[in-house]
Amino acid sequence: MKKYKNFREDCIILEHPNLRTRIKKAIDPREIFRDKIDALKKMPGEMKDKAINKLKDKIDVLNPLSAINAVGNKQINKNIKKLRVKKKALTTKAKGIGNKIKTLKAKKTPKKPT
Repeated sequence: MKKYKNFREDCIILEHPNLRTRIKKAIDPREIFRDKIDALKKMPGEMKDKAINKLKDKIDVLNPLSAINAVGNKQINKNIKKLRVKKKALTTKAKGIGNKIKTLKAKKTPKKPT
């Protein structure tokens, strides 16, 4: 007599995943690769290891916190900081120009009504 676990593996009877899991799989593209890795783990052979390594590399590319993307993220953060400094300088310059315009408008003589 087969146990339920063996029967489940043979017939591929799977429970319905909960809502959180379904949403996560729909949003996160890394879940697709993780599912493929889980399927490959059941297969024998050396090709399985190479395929798993390639899938892990793809997951690393998608993961923004991985070591591969850390260097690029640091450079992007530096560029953002530089742009923020430039923006701040331009806004202060624009405020000064705005004040000059206001003072010139105040000095301007009003038009005579006709």
